[in-house]
Amino acid sequence: MSNDKNTTEEITAYNFSSQGGGKEAIMRILQAYGFSTRQALCTHLGISQSTMANRWMRDTFPHDWLIACHLDTGASLLWLATGQGEPTIADSSDNGFRLKLKQISDGVLTSCEEIRYDAHLVPSDTTNPFMVGFENSFYLADEFSGEINDGVWLIKIDGFLSVRKVNRLPGKRLRIENGPASFECAPEDITVLGKVISKTEYF
Repeated sequence: MSNDKNTTEEITAYNFSSQGGGKEAIMRILQAYGFSTRQALCTHLGISQSTMANRWMRDTFPHDWLIACHLDTGASLLWLATGQGEPTIADSSDNGFRLKLKQISDGVLTSCEEIRYDAHLVPSDTTNPFMVGFENSFYLADEFSGEINDGVWLIKIDGFLSVRKVNRLPGKRLRIENGPASFECAPEDITVLGKVISKTEYF
């Protein structure tokens, strides 16, 4: 292999440099997912901010992220890798659709992004589903209006958001499970924002 810096290679649609173009590729990945921040992509892929920062600064081409994005969204690998062609596969028949992903940290909504989600994983009786990122887990939830009962809920207590298990007690009382900080309250003491359908943990 020659180390001559003047040596060049022919770049074609199917033979592109793997040593650069990382920033542009990451921007296309963000576009395919519908994310507006690199932090949202870190959360989705389960990677650290330092890993993202390292690849971004070095302009390292993200082959693995491209493949994950293609499998998740159906976006064209050619477009993801080179920017050529159309962003999506024209004859794609996947059943994905877009949901809001609400990220919660320390009781505060820190971001709200759109993500692509497999329609097969959403029960048919949901009315307005959305995703919640909270305490190292993702929750699929559905907007709810009515009387709260046993289950896991997205709730607001004194202005702070959280996902908690709730049990209905006699006398119109609720028990909010939170380990050592579990407590009882009246239904009117909390605001219910959604009922959790499923949970996915990440580490």
